[in-house]
Amino acid sequence: MKDASILHDRDGCHGLARPVPEELPSIGLPICLRGLGLFFFRAPHREYVPAGKKNFVQLFWGVAGRGCVVSDGLEYELGPGDVFLRMPMEEHDLRNLREDWTYRWVAFDGPLADDFVRMYGFPRSTFRAEACPHDLFLSLEILLRRRSPFAWREAVGVIAGILARAGGRSDDSTREGRLVNQFIALCQEHFSDWKINVNLLADSMGISRFALTRLFREKMLMPPGKYLMQLRIQHALSLLQNTEKQVSEIARLSGFADFSHFCRVIRVATGLTPVQYRNHESPHPGTGRT
Repeated sequence: MKDASILHDRDGCHGLARPVPEELPSIGLPICLRGLGLFFFRAPHREYVPAGKKNFVQLFWGVAGRGCVVSDGLEYELGPGDVFLRMPMEEHDLRNLREDWTYRWVAFDGPLADDFVRMYGFPRSTFRAEACPHDLFLSLEILLRRRSPFAWREAVGVIAGILARAGGRSDDSTREGRLVNQFIALCQEHFSDWKINVNLLADSMGISRFALTRLFREKMLMPPGKYLMQLRIQHALSLLQNTEKQVSEIARLSGFADFSHFCRVIRVATGLTPVQYRNHESPHPGTGRT
């Protein structure tokens, strides 16, 4: 087996690529790891490859210092915690003219690489993410050296993890993240109480419903009321499918005070009445109570 190609011919640069970069592994995958690296450039520096030369997706993640990338003729700054995605066959134009610059990159190709990335809906400019997840990049380096069928498959998951981190996390590192997580925890604890709603939870958190809705939409891409309702629906469907509890009891345990409203919600969510859903999805159809 050929060794992975090591790229370190520039000051402060370390990279690793497939032994034959244009040759995909002989295993069916939607995307395939092509290479990755940690690059450091002293200013001034420019790295340019014209359009039509690089037929793969390349993600850049700022680590230290600041440089810029050029996309569609526009310059965008890329600093620590910033991310940029260069799509297949696009121009490659990176510059750091004023200060030293360190970034990580990962490249991947394969039959679905372009569509795989575009479906995330990331901006075509640089965008703010979080501190670079060095652990995931190091995991990819280990997998690229192994190159077993399992390693290639595992690499798909790690690349997806990097893209997930690029989208940002609703964690406790910011006040906004803490508030969103607090609301989620309160919903999970109290969703079975029909009296609980977004207004009451916002009041208990010391925040207005308007502010909570704005934060929640930004972090979770849905309004808080929809999240609470989805928890109730999820719980109800699980009970319908996996227990023989009466449907009226399931409605009550899932936070619905009005049985007719419960039935309407389940029909909208599934296209079926609660009894129809139970009979359709239950491991033992026809045995559940109505």
